[in-house]
Amino acid sequence: MTENAENAENNHEEREWLNAQALTDIVKKIDNEQNFIYPEAVSTAISEITLAVHNSYKQPDDNTQNLLRLILQVLQRRPVPRLFMTISKSELAKKPLILQLLILMQHSINEHQNDYLQKRLIWLAIAMHTSVLLTQHSTKQHTKNILMQFKQAQFSASLRRKWLWQALPDIAQTEIRTERVLSVLDSILEQKKSEFELLDDKQATYTEEKKVAKDKSNEKAKLTEKVKNNKTDAKAKLSQIEKITTAYQNAHALRKPRPKRKKPPKHIKIKAINLAVNTSRLPLDSTATSHNWSTTTLSNDAWGNTRDDIEHSAIAIDLAFLDANTESYEGLTTSFEERIDHYEAPYVSYGEYPNPLIKHSIPLQTIDLSLQQNYMSQRNLALNSNTRLLSLAGYQALFAALNQDASTLPESETDKTCAGILLLSMITGLPVKSLLIPGYIGHPRIFNFKGKKYYIEHSLGITEKSTNQTLLENDYENTSDTIKVPLPLWLIDDLLACELPLKEGFTAYLAALRSSLGLPYLSVNRIETALHVVLSRYTPDCHAHIADIICRTPASHAPAMYYSSHTSEALMAHYKSALSIFNSNSDFDLTYIIAWRKYTVGSGFALKIETVFDIINEMKYWTDQSSNDEEHFNRTSIFVWFVFCLLTGVRPNNGLGKMYDIDLDMGWLLINDKPVKKVKSDRLIPLCPTLIRHLTDYRAYLINYQAKHQGYHEASAIIDNIRLGNDEALLKLLSERAPTAHSPTLKDIKRGDAYHMTKHIIDTNPYWTRHFVRTQLEKRGVSLSLINTVIGHEKARQEALGRFSSSSKADIKRVALVFEQIAEQLGLNLIEINSYSKFNHVERRHMEVDHAHR
Repeated sequence: MTENAENAENNHEEREWLNAQALTDIVKKIDNEQNFIYPEAVSTAISEITLAVHNSYKQPDDNTQNLLRLILQVLQRRPVPRLFMTISKSELAKKPLILQLLILMQHSINEHQNDYLQKRLIWLAIAMHTSVLLTQHSTKQHTKNILMQFKQAQFSASLRRKWLWQALPDIAQTEIRTERVLSVLDSILEQKKSEFELLDDKQATYTEEKKVAKDKSNEKAKLTEKVKNNKTDAKAKLSQIEKITTAYQNAHALRKPRPKRKKPPKHIKIKAINLAVNTSRLPLDSTATSHNWSTTTLSNDAWGNTRDDIEHSAIAIDLAFLDANTESYEGLTTSFEERIDHYEAPYVSYGEYPNPLIKHSIPLQTIDLSLQQNYMSQRNLALNSNTRLLSLAGYQALFAALNQDASTLPESETDKTCAGILLLSMITGLPVKSLLIPGYIGHPRIFNFKGKKYYIEHSLGITEKSTNQTLLENDYENTSDTIKVPLPLWLIDDLLACELPLKEGFTAYLAALRSSLGLPYLSVNRIETALHVVLSRYTPDCHAHIADIICRTPASHAPAMYYSSHTSEALMAHYKSALSIFNSNSDFDLTYIIAWRKYTVGSGFALKIETVFDIINEMKYWTDQSSNDEEHFNRTSIFVWFVFCLLTGVRPNNGLGKMYDIDLDMGWLLINDKPVKKVKSDRLIPLCPTLIRHLTDYRAYLINYQAKHQGYHEASAIIDNIRLGNDEALLKLLSERAPTAHSPTLKDIKRGDAYHMTKHIIDTNPYWTRHFVRTQLEKRGVSLSLINTVIGHEKARQEALGRFSSSSKADIKRVALVFEQIAEQLGLNLIEINSYSKFNHVERRHMEVDHAHR
């Protein structure tokens, strides 16, 4: 079959779906953002005209005079009601574009405009038909473009628009073929490009001459202005024909039918990617049996590597995490983020060591050997000389080779498929083992297809927002937890159409690639982790946190991602930048990466700073309205408790802030806010001036309360411990007085207390304070390592004050300046803590009554 014959057949298959009923449904939806209700006669007329053009394409030998006769019959019935026939810019704009086109066509018949009437009607009908085709496999913009440009040509009196009718040939006396129409449009487009380029050169010449001669004569000025105006006209005409041609090409693109995806084997279930579920997409012992990927012999799954290669060994690993021993409170549900936040670093043990020597090597026992995608983010400390990474030049050479083989080799070549799978893994971070499962590539729960775009989509799995009477949707920083990674259409279509390779063919290709590129350490895992490495190391303004988000690092290894706030546009820019770094030879077409709908991605608990400002003010007002001394004490304590959380980012747990951990003179807080864990996690948090003042004033408030209630012996003893800096939490509540007790005592504040006492102000888990601080620090440009240090999100072997760290206490101390900025924006620097006074309370009440009567 010849190429033209194949094109004709494919074109015919694409148009088979169009019939009268389909047209009627499409007409009511096409470019109809106003939800306009079409009169039945209008829908019928547009459908009949479009179907007549459609049949002309299917039977091009039929004389186009028959098409013209059908169009005239439809228009002479005057399907558009008279009330719609007001021909003005404002009235037309109220209606969908396709209806505007019909109105102008009917108007031309009513007005007996015989000048090129037949030619215009045919071309307007072609434009109408093209807009319908575009609804099936293109963007709304192309549909709008072709309708708008022909509408302007017919409606506008400007020569910048009407020129089109002189340029378009009279097609009414010949046949309608896609190739002929495209040839006409391309010819006009090239002509207008040449005219514009010529005028552009002229303008540049006149401008240069004017600079040299400094001649400001009227004649030369008029000549320059004329060239400038001509260039503006030429640019407008070029834009008009370019939009029409592009839309027509998209509507009539002759493409191969899209391959159908293969169904996965019944014993393999493919789940959508949700990072809240800490499971690999494909377990280590799972196999793609139809392709003999691995057998019961573990050594067969070593990807052709040397014996005792601990990095690529498929030895069974017992992976366990210490339980997240979080605290529970009545009426509060422990969120997913909180559980993740309390996990310890993973503990790794081996069922069998690959080499007995490893038993005696502590460093080797502490590194993860599974090398799955789950652990790529823990390798940030690896040096460039480490053999677990390739050099940047190595990644670029690898990318160029994979792209060339995947795009240029014949379809029958196994190497083409192997290269395509490795290239897909390299640009997405998807595990190769998963990609080799029959039906995985193209599976709708992993791969999404929309219009002309493929993308993989994953969810962070964050807790949903708590919207109620105290918090509304617009009080939150982030709108979604969905991340989309676009994919090249050609690559997915090629992989869907091919047969998956056997293990022997795959390992042979990898060995040949390793040899030809001179990369002895090249392995499947180095390809899988390439995207994360390039994002975190070589992409400007990017870092490991963003790499974790884009590469889908599971929650237990990247808890910080649940506190982020990024725009989808920024994440896409980082991703495109990383692929540009891979694509050093510029052979890989990146035009498929376009901006998604703009939205913010990250924590569902992160509140806007304006919302928190209002919450703080409400809490302070609530505190000032206390009716007695005991109530004022408890409300003041809860208020300071929230201030403490908002200006440190600590986990809001029980008994926060032991006095022997707070250095108010130096401005330091030593915190271990995982008190229920077996493993200590102490860290330093700098105290900003506003928080130091609040804590100092609160300590003075306690001492003043002690002086006024000297009979409260138990409470007094606790306050003495606080005053002396002993092992006692600073923030306290008055406990309810027992029947046998003579006086109340003091107790540590629990998160449940804070929640229940302020529920009328903010009805959500107080853990929101931590999300707020983490997000604000990132928005204010604090480096990722310092944020993780202060907030307690350091990954295993990445402690900021550890032996491998370049951070210092001075670096951490400077974060106090950022906390002070947050305090000032919340107005906390202006708020003071005062002791309770009956007079002050009565005075405040009178002032409020007076204010209400004004």
